[in-house]
Amino acid sequence: MTTTPNADADSRAILDAIANGVTGDHQAAFDLLLPILKRDPQSMYGVLCALAEMASAEMRLHQKPGDFFGIEVEHLGGAEASISDAPPGVRFATQFVTAWANRDQDTADALCLAMYDGDFHALVVGIRLVYDMAIVALKGVLEQQRGSAQ
Repeated sequence: MTTTPNADADSRAILDAIANGVTGDHQAAFDLLLPILKRDPQSMYGVLCALAEMASAEMRLHQKPGDFFGIEVEHLGGAEASISDAPPGVRFATQFVTAWANRDQDTADALCLAMYDGDFHALVVGIRLVYDMAIVALKGVLEQQRGSAQ
């Protein structure tokens, strides 16, 4: 998928939304993101890519050449589990961010297209989870920076 012609305005809105999310104002964040997410598949993909970039940035800083990220699934009962056992929105979010972190844009694109044409509820859940991953990751970076500054 290609990005939208509104890239500059969208980029500003995404960054403002993330800033709101980091400060805990998730409603303001989604008020900024929803018009972009609803516009068209390319715009939604752009938001997801920006969020996945933020969610995976810190991990990629410590990635060794030739290493790839994977998805580890643990089952509380000790039984073997797979990402395939996860609900569709959770599966999408984890696979999308992992593909993006591995710089596998073809897989990220295919996941997004499949989800866009599929279960709308799962798509909404997936977008929210990618957003949450980005917020958690950025809060972690900010905490680390505050800790090292003191």
